[in-house]
Amino acid sequence: MPKAELYKISVVEGKVLVRVPPQLVGAQTASLDDIQADLHLMDVDYIPEKLLEIYEKTTGDFDYLCDEQTKDFTLQIELTKDESAVFLNIVPPTVEEVPLTEERIYAALKEKDIYQGILDENIKKMISEKIYFEPTMVACGRIPVNGKDGYAEVLFLPESDRPPAGTQFNLREIPMLQEVKVGDELIKMFAATAGEDGFTITGKVIGASAGKEYKIFPGRNTRFNEERTHIIATHDGALCQLGDYLSVEEVKVVDKVDASTGHVRFDGVIKVRGNISDRYSVEGVRIDVAGTVGKSRLRSIGDIRVAQGIMGSMVQAGGSVIAQTITDAQINAAENVIVYDYVINSKVNAGNNLDIPTQHGYADGGTLQAGNLIRLPKVGPPEEFSKEEDEVAELPTTNTMLEVGISLASRKQFNTLLENIQNNFNEFEDKLKEILPLLEQNLSEGLSPEDLDGLVTAGEEASKKSRTIFLENKKIRHQREINHLNETVNGGIVFITGGIQPGTAINVRRMRYNVLTPTSSMAYHYSQNGVQSAPSETMIDGYLKYLLKLPA
Repeated sequence: MPKAELYKISVVEGKVLVRVPPQLVGAQTASLDDIQADLHLMDVDYIPEKLLEIYEKTTGDFDYLCDEQTKDFTLQIELTKDESAVFLNIVPPTVEEVPLTEERIYAALKEKDIYQGILDENIKKMISEKIYFEPTMVACGRIPVNGKDGYAEVLFLPESDRPPAGTQFNLREIPMLQEVKVGDELIKMFAATAGEDGFTITGKVIGASAGKEYKIFPGRNTRFNEERTHIIATHDGALCQLGDYLSVEEVKVVDKVDASTGHVRFDGVIKVRGNISDRYSVEGVRIDVAGTVGKSRLRSIGDIRVAQGIMGSMVQAGGSVIAQTITDAQINAAENVIVYDYVINSKVNAGNNLDIPTQHGYADGGTLQAGNLIRLPKVGPPEEFSKEEDEVAELPTTNTMLEVGISLASRKQFNTLLENIQNNFNEFEDKLKEILPLLEQNLSEGLSPEDLDGLVTAGEEASKKSRTIFLENKKIRHQREINHLNETVNGGIVFITGGIQPGTAINVRRMRYNVLTPTSSMAYHYSQNGVQSAPSETMIDGYLKYLLKLPA
């Protein structure tokens, strides 16, 4: 608070008047030393005892102190505590012998190390209009303006289906598998801005935060344009997203997978119009199944989507797994697992989130793990929720384990991956050292057939290393995002929006919580005292932004 608001010195008809407001309990009070300092600058001859009397009265009225005898202007300069503004109070002399000039005010500001943000117009106005005894702002700092986040424009969708221009959106929630042609512009990138630094009136820089770049990169069969503003298709096919990367893949369509087809392996998108029978495997970049999946094995480096149920299967996805139901299955997804009806007696592991977004869905039996967040409507056999209170068994009625938090094994894999990237990069550099002298020799002298073969071999090995580094870097980038979210959710959180049957065990950061009685609508999270519970509705709104709404 400026000192001028704590007390007031005024000169009226040659008399010096002092006003000290009432001293309120807990409020900032006027300083006697500050008042004496200002009177000294004014060259006022006063009786100290008289000033003390006025100070202690604190009536809030102007009291006579002494006669004014000054012959020159007094400039009272006051900085706010945060150095964001400067106020000037001009006290005129009794007889104005030398007029006040702008130069004198600038010199007084300079003595206080005030160089930036000076309000020239305010200074001119104070002189021309003779604004005296009225503290006026004559300099102010600049508030930093943070940069704007980068964003993207989706060009592969019809304009009517695109997110509004300039808005932030999650590309994971945009429908993929759009047919594209070579040369098509898929994404237009808009870079983040750096922002504009602020400053204090003494010249101290107040740094602005730069905006975050929108994370999307070209993958297989796509590239940046020369300006790196667009991602462009380099091949005909269907658009896929693998983490932060857009790729264009070929599509293989089969009616079903059974004895008539055998195992299906395809380096692209596999679309199954019907069911996948028992004892068959399907491997691809992305797998879409319109029917059910029996006791089979599915493996994809991207998403796996099953329109109906997964029963007794082993499923591994480098992206997300989306299904209607999961029964007696083993599911491992690097990103998310989303189920619309139920999960029964299954072992499910999601690197990020595990979510049953429907109100009627439930989980019963097995172990459900997620790196960050689990959301379930109910836990336990559905028939248990229809019983009357006196019918509910006292013994545990379900055997369901819910775990959140990044496992020690995942952390070890992450560290190993970091080491592998460094080793592969070193080997890549070594290969380049082999290649460059051979290239120089070829340009100057020509190479023998043996040397030429060696150059080709070294080039192929360098290319393989480059591809390996690229793929491992994608995994690192993805895992770092999961790690960051894990810190945000303090090691993980479990939301049960409906009923929870006894026998449910909940682990958060390796701390265990056993549900012993029927409970409903609870959130379970970590604290220093172990796993704590709170009403789900009081916490879930703050976490909904982390849950995906994947398109069909």
